[in-house]
Amino acid sequence: MADYELTTPDPNGPVLRTADQAHIPAAPGNRDWDDYQDWLASGGVPDPYTPPPPVPPTPTIEQIILYDHENRIRAQEGVPPLSLGDFIEKLVP
Repeated sequence: MADYELTTPDPNGPVLRTADQAHIPAAPGNRDWDDYQDWLASGGVPDPYTPPPPVPPTPTIEQIILYDHENRIRAQEGVPPLSLGDFIEKLVP
């Protein structure tokens, strides 16, 4: 783990200082940015940018109503309920 991590695919963009998770904007004159530039000049290599995990889609009201209805039927039939994620995958392959 390096001292810094890129926060965007642009290597000249803002960085994250890993020691304290401080977000350092790419602003010349900013003491932290200048320290980062000195660290780079002395041979430092930041950790690469890793995109955040995708946000799961929010179910629509219709999907929630269908999900509740499906699980009510399953309860009457003695079948285990589906999780919302499993139901949406079954509904929209």
